Amino acid sequence: MPSRIATAVATCALSLGALASGASVATAASSAPAAGSAAKTPSLQAAITARAAAVDRCSYQVVRDDDSRYVYSVSAVIGGTVREMPLQKEDFVRFSGQWRAVVQVDACAGGQSQAPTALRVTGKLDNPDGYDPSVPRTIRSNDIKPAASSVIPKAPAVTSIDRLDAATVRVNWTPAQGSPDQVMLMERKPFYSSEIGIWHPYTFQRDAQSGTTSMDRKLERSSGIPADVRAHGYWMRVAKDGFVSDLRAEKPTEVQP
Repeated sequence: MPSRIATAVATCALSLGALASGASVATAASSAPAAGSAAKTPSLQAAITARAAAVDRCSYQVVRDDDSRYVYSVSAVIGGTVREMPLQKEDFVRFSGQWRAVVQVDACAGGQSQAPTALRVTGKLDNPDGYDPSVPRTIRSNDIKPAASSVIPKAPAVTSIDRLDAATVRVNWTPAQGSPDQVMLMERKPFYSSEIGIWHPYTFQRDAQSGTTSMDRKLERSSGIPADVRAHGYWMRVAKDGFVSDLRAEKPTEVQP
């Protein structure tokens, strides 16, 4: 999809998502990071605020703020050297009404076995020729000491999806463990962009009420939806103390409308 179309899709979807009660755009579309950051104020950033934790021996999660003008990378400080780590997965998550970028990176790539003593986030200005020279070309976080893997919460599993009628399903999941701050039902479904006149997959974050283990969702059943984007997908996510469950473990359960 051309970048201008992707941007239009993301902007339109974010506007609609913001109007929906308890629902905001997360990430299924490739342009979701742009959408998640587009609403941020354009004030200059002197540094990047971030926190990090080990998901397991090789994977680290970094939760950071975001300025959509920059392209970000995460580096590991190991034995006095600094090495950029490959990206495993990235998403935007709403924490208490605030959007944050959540990135998981691979610390074991290339046969590396030594755990990093610190992580470092760097943002490089995208298309620098389009900005005034006063805009910083590079922004960085301080060195971040990763927290233990015990701080990464565990998401409950989707147990079943029951069809209530032709256009409604009930998504059921196991009770959340460890008293997370937020339980989220992630819903990927077809979304229509009136601006460019196409249906495309998009993912929404549906915040669940505390203690609930199910949520009813409406299916998109328009005859104009192309066959390759008709499937709906559901999976769970939780957040606690500023961290999110393992993004790599998320496997959508799909249903056909």
